[in-house]
Amino acid sequence: MFAVETVGLTKDYRLGFWRGRPKRALDGLDLRVEGSEIFGLLGPNGAGKSTTLKILLRLIFPTSGTARILGRDAGDVALRARVGYVPENPYFYDHLTAEEFLNYAGQLFGLAASERRRRVDELIERVGLSDSRRVRLGKFSKGMTQRLGIAQALVNDPQVLFLDEPNVGPRPSGAEGSA
Repeated sequence: MFAVETVGLTKDYRLGFWRGRPKRALDGLDLRVEGSEIFGLLGPNGAGKSTTLKILLRLIFPTSGTARILGRDAGDVALRARVGYVPENPYFYDHLTAEEFLNYAGQLFGLAASERRRRVDELIERVGLSDSRRVRLGKFSKGMTQRLGIAQALVNDPQVLFLDEPNVGPRPSGAEGSA
């Protein structure tokens, strides 16, 4: 079983006022990623990297082909508890602190209160936000927001982690501490 597998994955977008002109974003992508691998999609803008992630996460549907995660169809709702995702531009509630937000994310995954506290403390330390744990997210820099996104994606201890444009935001010094 592969951690991620796509077979003949194709995505066409319709462009124009009447959505008549198709634009192919993916053209028959075959991909197999083993569970122990760290794998990156590289390519220019418009190459289909984000489209591939969005299909794997079922944020959008493919035109044709199949996508599987951990041996299951990417659309299987049960996978959501086993997958973490950091979007290119994460958005958080500005009025919450990092600690409050991660606690909320843990609640959404059904973590018990004691487990949430442990995970929140561990992840805040791991991504280098200890000094900012009680700062409102509206005051976070782009890099801090990106690191919080990584912590949020790890709160459920996922088996598969997807990062869309992971190098956008964190300064090299901030990125070092989050490795």
